[in-house]
Amino acid sequence: MDIFKYDSPLMSFLNTVFDLMFLNILCFVCCIPIITIGPALAAKYDVAMRIVRKEEPTIFRPFFRAFKNNFKQSIIIWSVLLVACFLLFIDWNWIFQNGIGNVSPFYLMAAIITTLIVSFIIMTIFPIIARFQVTIREAFKTSVLFSMVYFLGLLSVSIISVFSVYLCIKYMRFLPLVVVVSHVIIVFCLCLILVRGFSRLEEKYADPESSEEDEAESSEEADK
Repeated sequence: MDIFKYDSPLMSFLNTVFDLMFLNILCFVCCIPIITIGPALAAKYDVAMRIVRKEEPTIFRPFFRAFKNNFKQSIIIWSVLLVACFLLFIDWNWIFQNGIGNVSPFYLMAAIITTLIVSFIIMTIFPIIARFQVTIREAFKTSVLFSMVYFLGLLSVSIISVFSVYLCIKYMRFLPLVVVVSHVIIVFCLCLILVRGFSRLEEKYADPESSEEDEAESSEEADK
């Protein structure tokens, strides 16, 4: 049947799903030291966006290439975000210990907004440094602006993430399956937002090396 051909829509979809599953497992292994979570996320989303764009036929080599190329920036950024996450953990632990009903609504709202900001930055900043040649300051600035423009999309991904945690707790017997499926959905949805948004940033933060390669290819074609 045509639907089972390699280039059919069904097989293309299944290949994307299995590629993202393998990519998530590879990223998880590289996240085990904790301090390397930043480079692992940068590499993960660099390859994931290529998969969604149908640009990258392989995973292993491009992943570790992106892991190496973005290592220094990602480590610094993740160290800052790790401190922010730790402070948020202390904050929410204090809120739950005292009871949400006993906490000032303004304080609770500030905690929610801060948590969303940090979550959105984590979701967007590592793909940004993996895709564009930017400084750490530019990466944070672009991440915040990107989060504001695509607030509803990123909020939807955050809701899916929270729901996946709920499913993991509720269905502990099927934890591996729930984790794998939910992470594929989360990565795919986030990549759709990133690919759409990054197309508007390509001109501003275009990779000089890529531009030179494109110009060289164009000149070669012209000569031919």
